[in-house]
Amino acid sequence: MDILIVVVILFVFTVVPVKVGANILKIEGATLGICFVAVLLSVLANALATGFIGEGFFPSFVALIITGFFFSGLFKTNTVTGFVLAAISVGVQIGVAMIAVGLGFAFLA
Repeated sequence: MDILIVVVILFVFTVVPVKVGANILKIEGATLGICFVAVLLSVLANALATGFIGEGFFPSFVALIITGFFFSGLFKTNTVTGFVLAAISVGVQIGVAMIAVGLGFAFLA
């Protein structure tokens, strides 16, 4: 049961923000499955940037740009829309985290 709760929390914290961003930008065909693939590509971009550049703000910014390119290809939009979608999804993730902390949930590492 604990694993199911963790999977649901991860799903809400990662896939739903991409879906919300796609709905804000009115991107057609943004199903939860495609948003899940988008999250996997975003994790890959972050791992590549961190692996080749290191940690800090600059690798995170590079990962956001790479994620924008991935999103533009996956959602069949232009590069600017892909970058905006990546930025919106990060913003929604931060908002969800702030709400969760405000409600008293603790994110344990």
